[in-house]
Amino acid sequence: MDLVLLVDASPVCRELLAKVLETQGFSVACARTCAEAFRSLGLAVPRLVILEPATDGNGIRFLKSLRQDMRWKDLPVIVLTDLSDKLTVVQVAQCGVRDYILKSRFSLAELLTRIQRHVRPGTEAPKARAPTPAETSAPAASSHLPQPPHPPRPQPVRIPPPTPAETPVSRAPVAVRRLTRDQTVERIEASTQTKTLPGVVAEVISLVNSPRGAISDVAQALKRDPVLSARILHLANSAAFISQKPRVSSIDEAVRNIGVAGVRNMVLAVGIYESFSSEAGDPLEALRLWQHFFGVASIMERLVPPSDAAPAGTAHLVGLCHDLAELALRQQFPTEYAAALELARRTRRTLPQVGAEVFGVPFPELVAMLLGKFGLPPVIIVPIEEFFERALSKQQVGLGSVLSRALRIANVYAHGLTLAPTADAPITPISKAEYRGAFGNTPVVQLDDQALWSEALMMVNMLSGAPAAVARKLSQPLIAPSRSRVLYVRHTSYCSFDPLAALIRFAGEVEIRDAIPRSSAELGDCEALIVAASRQDNPLLAQQDAGPLSQLLAERPLPFLYLSGVDPQALSALPPGSCHKLPVSLSLLAEYFSKRRAQTPVHTPAPNTDSAASLVYST
Repeated sequence: MDLVLLVDASPVCRELLAKVLETQGFSVACARTCAEAFRSLGLAVPRLVILEPATDGNGIRFLKSLRQDMRWKDLPVIVLTDLSDKLTVVQVAQCGVRDYILKSRFSLAELLTRIQRHVRPGTEAPKARAPTPAETSAPAASSHLPQPPHPPRPQPVRIPPPTPAETPVSRAPVAVRRLTRDQTVERIEASTQTKTLPGVVAEVISLVNSPRGAISDVAQALKRDPVLSARILHLANSAAFISQKPRVSSIDEAVRNIGVAGVRNMVLAVGIYESFSSEAGDPLEALRLWQHFFGVASIMERLVPPSDAAPAGTAHLVGLCHDLAELALRQQFPTEYAAALELARRTRRTLPQVGAEVFGVPFPELVAMLLGKFGLPPVIIVPIEEFFERALSKQQVGLGSVLSRALRIANVYAHGLTLAPTADAPITPISKAEYRGAFGNTPVVQLDDQALWSEALMMVNMLSGAPAAVARKLSQPLIAPSRSRVLYVRHTSYCSFDPLAALIRFAGEVEIRDAIPRSSAELGDCEALIVAASRQDNPLLAQQDAGPLSQLLAERPLPFLYLSGVDPQALSALPPGSCHKLPVSLSLLAEYFSKRRAQTPVHTPAPNTDSAASLVYST
């Protein structure tokens, strides 16, 4: 039975949580002081510690001592506290704690979700070990973790040659320098390239998460930074914001014209961009990445209404910061980062899936380390870490915080708006179950796709001051628009909040149906056909579609795509190259639309004389 150590001076809190955890199958050890907690650690090995830092005034000292002891430095800790001051948040983050829950906003469901992230059924508890002589000789007050006397040498990761289906760069295996966990942590701690947020930006972030801070304090904080204020006024007077309103000359006027939330988002966008943008590498590639950040931030803000679980401003900030760790990896680990990308490409996996092989640390944890080093608070870090954990473990729909669930949906939808960092970005329809799991039974949000795309483009161009040639390339969507009509048949399990539909709308006029046409007459004047079938890996269901589709395409050949959860080889009856497994890449769809323009036949639609009903697509 998994043991949880509960450290809290409040007997009511200890007894309540102990009973709840025991009903969930955990064994619980309670400590009312930090001294009792240390004695408990000497008697049994817990899987997790739940800590109130205010415990007998020594909670932070207990946490620091825990991290300085090699036996317990990796022991997961969840902070459950009444303290929301900035100093406590910073001290806890510096000790590597990423789960920070305020008792005033606490729910048992959220606590159990956080516990499940650290204590997974079927895994063994870590074995406590005695420290080595080198470790016990380290000064107890040192702020650095003691290092082994002989650190292991980096080991090469062998990247296999590409499979015949891939386009090879080199068929020779590539040796990659692999880091150990300690080497990665040491480099992060020692790096001189680690960015920190400007004071005003950090203050605005703290206001976002502070139950005591009035959101109007954003303007007062901004006035203390004249350079940042000038940038905000420049943005506030841009065509995208000023519309028919008068020109503003002060921060107070900007707040009145645009609203506190708009000014707050400008402050965060400007401050984070100027802190983390880098001139290294391809400038167009870097700007596409920032365009993606701004797009996801805007979508998150529209998807997640403010609540106790997501205070005003946190959704926007989570979207804005969700891939900052990747920027840090590019700058601090350029060789290993490039090797990880190559390994992912050769093995057809993602960066999070190969990250542990190169950096010696699970990718979600690596992301949390880097974001914590930037000074971001746990309320921002935790949803991002959960987002990457879900990408690795394919968690059940509905698990995790509302911000992490929304981030997955917003990230894919941004790809559908062509606000993607690369052409390999995945696109897939969002299921109704996934949308309900994220947002409950609330009405499906409808977005202005073109306005979102333009807003992200405007922010990048204004903040970067990119040369005209680069700005022109950035303004060209990865999929060129046209006026041709596309029939999009969408399986009934999918939601109307659909990244694939958004992408098709960028490529032309789209008609959405839930039924596969029975005859060419039902195609009307459509010039292309895309079918998004169920993501279930069920070849029998897909083969039931293949017959009617084959007959339809024989009557009227036209560019066609069939997207499903089935291996394309199981659908030999359909045209070669037309079947693909979801999710698909943006580059594949761009290639399809490019070929479609060259292949679309000219035709005159026949009158619809078929009175039979269409095949409703709900299998």
